[in-house]
Amino acid sequence: PLIPEAFEAAFEALRGRGFYPINHLIVVRDEVLEAHPWLAREVFQAFVESKRLYLERLKAGRIEHPTAVDRLHLRVLQVTDDPLPYGVEPNREILERLLHHARAQRILRQPVAVESLFAEGTLQLAG
Repeated sequence: PLIPEAFEAAFEALRGRGFYPINHLIVVRDEVLEAHPWLAREVFQAFVESKRLYLERLKAGRIEHPTAVDRLHLRVLQVTDDPLPYGVEPNREILERLLHHARAQRILRQPVAVESLFAEGTLQLAG
């Protein structure tokens, strides 16, 4: 492995610098958003509600057969109050760092603003 004891190193980064890995993104094609401008906000809110229900069950110990991911989220809850931060602002620092590294590695040829990556009407959402 590139990083020995990567799992523990990730928790140290979370505790020390507040870095939380972004593992998934939801992408909606521009033409779909143009045809349905309300869609991005509705999809965001649906995921926020799903997360709320999941965390409620997780914190109450009502997940019958916890998976490794559930146990991971419980451990993250010991460090931060939100194991699944949604939205630009809760993730801004790590998003900016990712864009910086993509530019330094020449994955991106020009600087990109975080705001340009997200659908209009979702920039102020958090959940």
